[in-house]
Amino acid sequence: MSGGFRDSFTKEDTKEDVLGYDDTAFYYFVISVLTCVALPWTLSVIHGLVWPGQDIENDYPKKNGEGNTLRYCRTAAMVEKVESARANARKFTTQTAILCLIKTMVLSAIWAGVFGTVMQLGQEKEIKKFDPFDILDVLPTANGIQIKRAYRKLSLVYHPDKNPDDPLAASRFIQITKAYQALTDEVAKRNWEKFGNPDGPQTTKVGIGLPRFLLEKENHFMILCAFFFVLIFLVPMTFICYYQNTKNYAANGVMIETLQFLGLYVNESARSKNGPELLAACAESRCMKTRPSDNSHIKKLAGHVIEHKKRVFTIPVVMKNQFLTWAHMQRRHALMSPELREDLDELLGHSIKVTQAMIEIACMREWFATAQAMIEFRRCLVQALDIKSSQLLQVPHFTDKHLELCRNASPPVTTLAEFLAKGADERKALVQMTGEELLDVEAFCSHVGERVVKASIGVEDENEIVVGDVAEVTVQMFWKHLAKGEAQGPANAPLFPGAKFEEWWLFLVDAGARDSTRIVHFERVLDTNRLIEEKLRFQVTKAGENKLVLHAMCDAYAGLDHKIELTFTAYAEDEFERKMPVHQEDEDLDLQPTLFQQWMGDLRGDESEEEEEDGDGAELDESADGADRKGKASKPTSPAKGSSPIKSQGNSKDDDDDDDDSGGSSSGSDD
Repeated sequence: MSGGFRDSFTKEDTKEDVLGYDDTAFYYFVISVLTCVALPWTLSVIHGLVWPGQDIENDYPKKNGEGNTLRYCRTAAMVEKVESARANARKFTTQTAILCLIKTMVLSAIWAGVFGTVMQLGQEKEIKKFDPFDILDVLPTANGIQIKRAYRKLSLVYHPDKNPDDPLAASRFIQITKAYQALTDEVAKRNWEKFGNPDGPQTTKVGIGLPRFLLEKENHFMILCAFFFVLIFLVPMTFICYYQNTKNYAANGVMIETLQFLGLYVNESARSKNGPELLAACAESRCMKTRPSDNSHIKKLAGHVIEHKKRVFTIPVVMKNQFLTWAHMQRRHALMSPELREDLDELLGHSIKVTQAMIEIACMREWFATAQAMIEFRRCLVQALDIKSSQLLQVPHFTDKHLELCRNASPPVTTLAEFLAKGADERKALVQMTGEELLDVEAFCSHVGERVVKASIGVEDENEIVVGDVAEVTVQMFWKHLAKGEAQGPANAPLFPGAKFEEWWLFLVDAGARDSTRIVHFERVLDTNRLIEEKLRFQVTKAGENKLVLHAMCDAYAGLDHKIELTFTAYAEDEFERKMPVHQEDEDLDLQPTLFQQWMGDLRGDESEEEEEDGDGAELDESADGADRKGKASKPTSPAKGSSPIKSQGNSKDDDDDDDDSGGSSSGSDD
């Protein structure tokens, strides 16, 4: 029996014994991880089963980001659209059933793993102190004969010679031996009673909770293969797939190929009639699937759709989507097959981001007419209006008959703003509709409401504008039909898929330049609150009278735009001297020396002190030199007898003073 107690209960560098490891910590870790994943996921699944269709609230929320209640349009078509979207979200389709089944199976597997781990944890024995009675399977009251009998019995069973193929038998045999020594040997018994083990005090080792099979030698190759598979293949492939899926898209969600295409084909002469073809030729449109039956379905629409622009691209999918766009703008949905309606909804789903890119490209190149045309094209998509259609077709139930009635009215009504400005009774007499249709018209007018736009220009904290200043145009937009705490809900667009909230584009155009369509500054307003305030800043570059035009354009409705002319006079830099107000405290601060000046003053003070010390030393040196010269001059003559030495010294001093005044030498006086 070789080896010590430490060989059985610890792991040394030269020996790896699986008995020294415990799975308890690993089981706790597994239970914690699985529970953190399974518990919130289970609550989410239960919430979705009890309250289905909650995801639709992202498209049709009840409140905006600031907590104001969104006001929805109450026309019959919009109410049906919202309710249909919510009903479809709650509908239990085959795809939903398959997804729910997969979630249930995965969650069941996770919870089964948690339950199994808990059961296994209950069977595991915690790490405990060395107990010789438990190892020898005897009672604490057993005498020496019983202990010896139990030792012999167990040693015969677990002797290494009788178990050559069992690597655990040797460790068990050492435990039995140490247990017998702890009960029979006085030294070992004293160590066990004092330190808990027969070998005396032992150090405690802390390790990572790992499952036992990771430490078994026969599993090392499998573990190494799994490690390299995850590290070398799985992780890089995950990042590669993610990169492949995202590298084709820009930050605004539009494909990079689409941005390149629009950057080439959106020019200064592009107008609304170019929009359908640009939308159909973008990368998102070209990636849409085609069917063999599309050709026959498109032919049914051929005699009912008018294309206002000659085609440039002849790719089949581009021609199909361009034709669908024109059919949508001319409201030919009843002639479309269900497959074409699905394709149209998918194309219109891409249209918001694509038209956004068109507008931004025009704005970056300062082309106001092009940006205005792209916004008009977006309106046509949202409201299903043809390029040359009347604005009044946005009103529910309006047909050519009602347009004729509005034109023949006195005064004639030709724009949406004029129609909204009339009262309910005037509208009723004008359109001559039934009761339900009139309710929809009034609901539409109440939802669109009246908007007040005001603008002012100036320079912050200044009364005059000088060339080089950053001027600021403050725009205030007020929705008069909204009550306090309300916000504008989605636009009335029953033929457009999904919810479309209003966006306002503010353009500041230089009207005094040769090119009167140059954009000075622009802003995109997404706020839906009752009162909106935006600031447009630009640098003043021209002296004299400047004329700017502010255009406020809505991308959801045609006929609600506002145009405000702004005029201001800018002084040249040499014509107006701007005096900055200075407070007395600031002037007093200017009189105080700066830190650098104080530092330089200290240095100069040190230098002056050094110079004074040098001057004093020089004077002392000069006095010493003068005394030496006097001594040398008085040596040749000696004082007469009876004369006072003090007197002779005084005469000598006077002589020196005279010599200094006359500039002569001391030898002259001696002569």
